[in-house]
Amino acid sequence: MNKFYITTPLYYVNSKPHIGHSYTNIAVDTVSRFYRMKGYDVFFMTGTDEHGEKIEKATLAQGFKAGEEKRFVDDIVPVFKELWQRLGIEYDHFIRTTNDDHIKAVQAVLDKLYKDGKIYKKIYKGWFCTPCETFWSEAQSDDGFCPDCKRRLEKLDEENYFFKISEYQQWLIDHINSNADFIKPDFRRNEVLGFLREPLQDLCISRSKARMSWGIEVPFDKNFVTYVWFDALINYISGIGYPDDVSRMNKYWPADFHIIGKDILRHHAVYWPIMLHALGLKAPRTIFAHGWWIVKGEKMSKSRGNIVDPVALIDKYGIDTYRYFLLR
Repeated sequence: MNKFYITTPLYYVNSKPHIGHSYTNIAVDTVSRFYRMKGYDVFFMTGTDEHGEKIEKATLAQGFKAGEEKRFVDDIVPVFKELWQRLGIEYDHFIRTTNDDHIKAVQAVLDKLYKDGKIYKKIYKGWFCTPCETFWSEAQSDDGFCPDCKRRLEKLDEENYFFKISEYQQWLIDHINSNADFIKPDFRRNEVLGFLREPLQDLCISRSKARMSWGIEVPFDKNFVTYVWFDALINYISGIGYPDDVSRMNKYWPADFHIIGKDILRHHAVYWPIMLHALGLKAPRTIFAHGWWIVKGEKMSKSRGNIVDPVALIDKYGIDTYRYFLLR
């Protein structure tokens, strides 16, 4: 079948988009146009990641009340859509993690894995990085700072649900070694294999509502919401109909190309294929991790406050110049 399913990551909507977001979408738009010209049935999906502690905090910081997170994200999402329209981004579907069909898919995944004995409950003791929305063990950070963003971590000691990813470590290593195009470029593949030399720790996939309430409720325990990364990754299948639209899922899955930034490689190349394998689904064909846009030697990010506004550059130089500069 001449189909080509390509995705961007979901963009976090704690503030407006920057040049890095537009780079990824322009790259995916360019690849999708190429495949359309070759006669492929292309499905290009992008969207927004709208749950988690950063959103909860940003909501309060912008003068909204606790519990008004949906109002806050509803104000930010149109800013992303307007930028994609202005840049001529021709996506086929825009997914939001607050959509009812996505929420239903996440709860269906959790319910299946729980009934299959792949999810269990225990006390989590370790670190959590709020800016990265990432859990770290004591062994991974012995100084209390995030190995990725270098900011101070929060110490957690709470009961949570865990997904048994450790059971699938050897399967994942074998899959990477037998599929040369699975992780690109090759040096990113080597990074993941290097990470997998150490024993995989089971993945914490929930947050207590007492600590953080803005998320998708765990279907088998109303006292917990879903860990934001577990929620967001499922968009790649919920956006093409999982679990109800079987014919659409069969048509487009597995994804042909996930294009992501290098900082979220582990989530996509370790957690995501294991989640799919546990569900009985195929892994994506290729995960391509690109580099960062740098400002004065540091990664450009909203949480660092060093972003470059794409709208200002478009106003000054025009859309074609901007697209060409980023791609070049």
